[in-house]
Amino acid sequence: MTKSTLTTLPLFWIFLTSMGYETGAFTTHLPSPAPKYCSKPPMTTTTLFAIGPLARAKKALDPAEYNRIVEQKMKQDKLSRKEAEDDYNAFLENPPFYYALDKKEAYYKSLGYKDMYEGEIGEAEKEGRGDEVRERIAKFKQRSQVKAYSVLAVAVVGFCALRQFYLNDPDGFLPGL
Repeated sequence: MTKSTLTTLPLFWIFLTSMGYETGAFTTHLPSPAPKYCSKPPMTTTTLFAIGPLARAKKALDPAEYNRIVEQKMKQDKLSRKEAEDDYNAFLENPPFYYALDKKEAYYKSLGYKDMYEGEIGEAEKEGRGDEVRERIAKFKQRSQVKAYSVLAVAVVGFCALRQFYLNDPDGFLPGL
């Protein structure tokens, strides 16, 4: 084996073992006040694929730093090792923006609401502004749907255009590959 093969094998292994990992890349954002801290981590699965590629790489490439942060989190938040690892892995996998949404979702579920939207509406109704929040959420969902359908339309049009280019000249399509 060559030196370059030996250095790429761990990265390839990280990629292969994390292929079944589900990420929160399409989580929606609804601006509102930040909820109180909820100590229950958003990620509670115990399977092999519970850790994503970024967290797996961090753990493999710098285990001392990874363990230091997990132990610090255990002391600060009074969590078990598994809960602290799950919490830190969720932080590594999701940008802080989405990580905060996971925490907000867990917070509202701990209060007994079905999801974050229902929780925000319920809390706003206690303050007497439920209609305003309900309207804001409806507008947000409508804008999100328009964006999603726009992305899908661009992808379908792009695929159809590439297919047509290929059908017009199959031998000249992407020469050199």
